[in-house]
Amino acid sequence: MQSIRMARSAVKKTYNLPPDLIARAKRVLKARTETEAIIRSLREVAFLDDIERAVRATSGRLPGYRPLR
Repeated sequence: MQSIRMARSAVKKTYNLPPDLIARAKRVLKARTETEAIIRSLREVAFLDDIERAVRATSGRLPGYRPLR
């Protein structure tokens, strides 16, 4: 498993996140840290958005496709 490196343009932010959700993401993703779990989760959401945009661009003609929203 590759480690997640923070981009040089990363900024420190404070969020009020449910601890159980962070723990679950960390466990499911087998992340070593909470930060890694959050970054990987955000990347996954961005990837799913890219897929959804591509499907919309093809008029949604993919078998078995269900949109996120």
